This record gives sequence, C-alpha cells and structure tokens, in this order.
Amino acid sequence: MIATEVKNRFVTETRAQRIADRWNAAYPAMRTILDAVIKAQRGAEEPTVDVARLERVRREMGQQDRGTFKSCTRSPGGFSIFDAFSQVREVVNVTSIGHPDAGAILRLCAELADAVASRAERAAVPAQPVDGGRRERADSEQTEGGTR
Repeated sequence: MIATEVKNRFVTETRAQRIADRWNAAYPAMRTILDAVIKAQRGAEEPTVDVARLERVRREMGQQDRGTFKSCTRSPGGFSIFDAFSQVREVVNVTSIGHPDAGAILRLCAELADAVASRAERAAVPAQPVDGGRRERADSEQTEGGTR
C-alpha cells in the first residue's frame, strides 16, 4: 500500500505515511495469522470464533492493501482508516500475545485509533444553546399538557 491511498481531508500527509508504513510492516503477519486461525477453526469440531467473519476481514484487508476497498458500493476504491481500524482490531482479538509480530500489529492499531479519534474530534460540532440557553426537552420528554 502507498500513502496516497490513505490520504483524505482528515488525515495529514505525515500521518498517512505512518499508517502506510505500519500497514506494510504488519499486513503480511496479519494475513498469516488470519490464514492460520481460519484453517484451524475450520478443522475444529466446535469453532471458538466466527470463521465467516474472519474470512470477510481477511478479504477486506486484502482489498485495503490493494487500494480497492469500498465501504459501500457507491464509494470509490481506496483505503478506509475506519474500516482498517475495525479489521485490525479483529486480528488483534485472535493474535497471541507472544506472537513475534504482535508489536507491529498493535502499533498499527494504535496509529489507526489515533487517526479515527482525531477525525472524530475535528468533526464534532459544539452544542449550541437553544432559546436563550434553556435546555429544550426532546419530544419523548414532553406531554400533551406541556413539559413535565
């Protein structure tokens, strides 16, 4: 993956490069982990994870890596930090703490978490007082005879 696939209006060029570098370092290990877990769980009498979900995660991560991932059918292909964060968290859930690449995967997860949090902070709209600062009650809190 290259950093230009990561960039959007909420991700700086520097952060995009860090995400791309961390993704490139961790993706092969994440793919290997998912392959091993899926294979082992398919052979298990009683799987302990949702194999279909992990297969979807593996497929979507491949699309992310190729820059062809689409969050919805109308969106252009690319890299989604939100979906990548969710997918990497799924990998973290099935990764052994002692795995040699656990650190790289967790660093990627942390970088994506920071990018998602930064985006949420920028998109947050401060609450505006209504009617001179009085708190308006929601429709569900109002009664026919006025407010409670």
